Amino acid sequence: MSASPSHEVVTALLERGERGRLLDIPSGGGPVVEAARRMGYDVYEVDLFPRAGLRGVQADACAPLPFRDASFDTLLSMEGIEHFEHQAGFLRECARVLRPGGRMILTTPNVMHLSARVSAFLTGSRIAKQGFINEFQTLRSDEGGKLYHGHAFLIDAFRLRYLMRIVGLELERLEFCTLSPSSAALAPAWPALWLATHSSLRAGRRRLERSDRRRPTPEVERELARLALSPALLFGKKLVAVARKELTR
Repeated sequence: MSASPSHEVVTALLERGERGRLLDIPSGGGPVVEAARRMGYDVYEVDLFPRAGLRGVQADACAPLPFRDASFDTLLSMEGIEHFEHQAGFLRECARVLRPGGRMILTTPNVMHLSARVSAFLTGSRIAKQGFINEFQTLRSDEGGKLYHGHAFLIDAFRLRYLMRIVGLELERLEFCTLSPSSAALAPAWPALWLATHSSLRAGRRRLERSDRRRPTPEVERELARLALSPALLFGKKLVAVARKELTR
């Protein structure tokens, strides 16, 4: 079986990374984990519904993990967070078990590419071909009170960045993964997107100037603008987020 584009992107990131202890959560095994082992990573796996041969432990990714603080050099989470009810708790535990300066690689469906935005405008669902979230299609299993959801909690890039920042993870970049042809067809709208993005930032700045709330620094505003207009966000089907744990945490 050939590797998926997201597997290829993540494998390339691991190849360029510093070897050490790697936590894969939730773990589906597969080519990325096996490639990491061949590269020399010491891989540990965690999953709520462990498969046969899991080299790790059964645990709930959204509950306290059975590891000490700063136990891992790299944390890998592929196609997991969109299934989790408690996303902030999951990322908080990821940050806790990751060493300061350690790297997290996270993949999830991109619900902000241009085609998804059109779908949301027309149907209210960003991934129209999957239908609407409901208790029949979306709830996959209930084993002893442990619920496994389908894509019930799709997360956009700005919410992901926010949740990462409040737990001590800094989103460094998005890697481009899997061109959405329908989004590419909407590329002529880029000038309008640029204007709308900067108008939104200016409106937010003016609103904060009239209140006593903190306003983003110019550096943060530039970061948000880069994220909003990045090709990976506008045209990629997958988000491949690379984050690093702050040294001061």
